[in-house]
Amino acid sequence: MGAEADLTGPPEGGHYQRGGNDERGGHFLTPLPLWTGILTGPIVWAIDLLTRYAVVKWSCHTGHRWYFDALTVASLACVAFAAVVSWSAVHETAGEKPTDGGMPRQRARFMAILGLATSALFALQIAAASIPNWVLDACR
Repeated sequence: MGAEADLTGPPEGGHYQRGGNDERGGHFLTPLPLWTGILTGPIVWAIDLLTRYAVVKWSCHTGHRWYFDALTVASLACVAFAAVVSWSAVHETAGEKPTDGGMPRQRARFMAILGLATSALFALQIAAASIPNWVLDACR
């Protein structure tokens, strides 16, 4: 019953269900919103950058330069969604103040704050990457 008992019970320190309670009355998040907040910004930025490079010839040939502005708005909307998810995770883990502890709730709070910072950084990067489209003409 040694290995089976380890696999059938909840992880040590509580469980990761949204709204679930542990022995101390705290709520824990699933890892999905935490990782969504952290990884959405870099992934959307990479897709935005690759798409910009890929459609330059098409944009010059057809004259559809609005596509770059639409791509910027869509990318910023995705990153804003990740920031909202991280913000809600910060509020859900607001019971304990320290973010550097080893408890699952403290790790979740640290990851939520990191998701907010990552979203802000990559939103700034996406906005900065769109500035040359307003100043320079890529077709010349």
